[in-house]
Amino acid sequence: MAGTTAPLVNGAPAPWGDLGSLLDDVAATALPDVGVTIDDRFESYAILRESTLRIASGLQGRGVGPGKRVCTLLQTRIEVLHIWFGTVMTGAVWVPLNTGLQGDDLRHILQDAEPDVIVADGEGWAKIGACGFQSALAPDMRFTVEADSGFGDAHSFDELRSNDPDWVRPCVIYSDPAVIIYTGGTTGLPKGVVLPHFAMICGGIRYGEAFAATSADRHFSVSPLFHAGGLTIAVLGPMIARMHTTVDRTFSVSGYWARVRESRATLINPIGVILTMLCRQPTSDEDRNHSVRACLGVTGQLPDGVPAEFSRRFGIEIVNIYSLSEASGALMVYNHLGSSTPAANGKGRHWADVAILDKTGNLLPAGALGEIALRPKIPFTFMLGYHRNPVRTLEVFSNLWLHTGDLGYLDHDGFLFFEGREAHWLRRRGENISCYEVEAIIAQHPGVDEVAVVGTPAEIGEEDVKVFIVTKADVRIDPADFIHWCAARMAAFKVPRFVEFVSTLPRSTAKREVERHVLRAMPNDGAWDREKVFGRKIPAAPRS
Repeated sequence: MAGTTAPLVNGAPAPWGDLGSLLDDVAATALPDVGVTIDDRFESYAILRESTLRIASGLQGRGVGPGKRVCTLLQTRIEVLHIWFGTVMTGAVWVPLNTGLQGDDLRHILQDAEPDVIVADGEGWAKIGACGFQSALAPDMRFTVEADSGFGDAHSFDELRSNDPDWVRPCVIYSDPAVIIYTGGTTGLPKGVVLPHFAMICGGIRYGEAFAATSADRHFSVSPLFHAGGLTIAVLGPMIARMHTTVDRTFSVSGYWARVRESRATLINPIGVILTMLCRQPTSDEDRNHSVRACLGVTGQLPDGVPAEFSRRFGIEIVNIYSLSEASGALMVYNHLGSSTPAANGKGRHWADVAILDKTGNLLPAGALGEIALRPKIPFTFMLGYHRNPVRTLEVFSNLWLHTGDLGYLDHDGFLFFEGREAHWLRRRGENISCYEVEAIIAQHPGVDEVAVVGTPAEIGEEDVKVFIVTKADVRIDPADFIHWCAARMAAFKVPRFVEFVSTLPRSTAKREVERHVLRAMPNDGAWDREKVFGRKIPAAPRS
């Protein structure tokens, strides 16, 4: 049944060692009108547990248990939580996939994850079928949450619900793998970050510490539930505090504050460029008509002045953080309410050591810019490793530090300041994008000889995707046709905005590596701009 004693947190054993035990406890102790509202569907924590147990029983009846993987390709909805907790209660591992994935992106991750069960909606099954993976899974292991059970020859999700009183809940402990989150890295294709139960639970505990959260608080989020940060901040943190949380499927810049007021939220997490978008809305007498007391902040790549303007205009204190999936997904480093250094990303506190390293791995002094490295102070609060990739796991944990690939510095008081991301990846509207991954797809274009992808500063903060292309001899590529080609093969958030054709790529003399810093420094004056032709919406490929 429930797991064994968990590692110590603040000198005492953590109350729960596994996610199932956490849900058991919260369901028994939270008020009956407190729980989760997702896409306007409410379930108290007690009802959520009942729904979860039925899914766990149904999964186990189909042979799902330790060593198995249950994959979802679902938009934000309450069933995501049923599958998540139901899967981990059987001892299996949940693999949530980014709903923007398609084509080569999606096929690579599905082949790497090797799921035993897939649950998707209609759009998800269409993408799975289009990428050619559907036939690799047994028909009785395909399920759809849509009313029409004919999607992809999938069975109705209702068939997974079971009331079998004889199902045996296995022993699950803190160190067991719980979730695989696929994330873009500094090099190579996306990697599956394997997080144990305890790492995810501790992310929720840190949420409570950072915001001094109580059961009287209420959270509102538009973060997707396939990201480790969204799961921790929008679900686990509020659950541990026995507070209500509301998660919307989509973000509307014009309707955001109305939804905040409707949810009666006291805590929000409009991460990254969402802050810029909200600040660019016309001022209103309603700007401070809300109950929000604090906002989680990821502000390192926003335009100067945006965080301060947000706090001043809306009367909300921003609590800055630094995190990555490999370090349990959220709040491994965090600031605090009333901080004297609010622009800092915070400290590792009793959770992690934070260091800045040079290229050799030497520790750098305060104020020096280098690679951010982390080391856990509490067992099983970082990832167990990359799924099916032990070599890369050893590389990223070299010299007993987790090498993040991010740049930053520590001030003399030990506060971390995140300054940016290294050259091989970029961040666009909250999504981490591997340049290598996008390049690998574009290189398959019949007219492309060489390609390099970099980030270029976006007007609202973070970056836009820019591609430099050397075409094959006597070949001309129409940029609009090229964008259609990309849109059919990669997630929409990865499709380049800027396309620039060049005769050669700048390369280093010693290793002949592409000098990405030179490309990033080039202005966009000579580049073709997708948004000037198609607007912000990614165009669909024309029907033949």
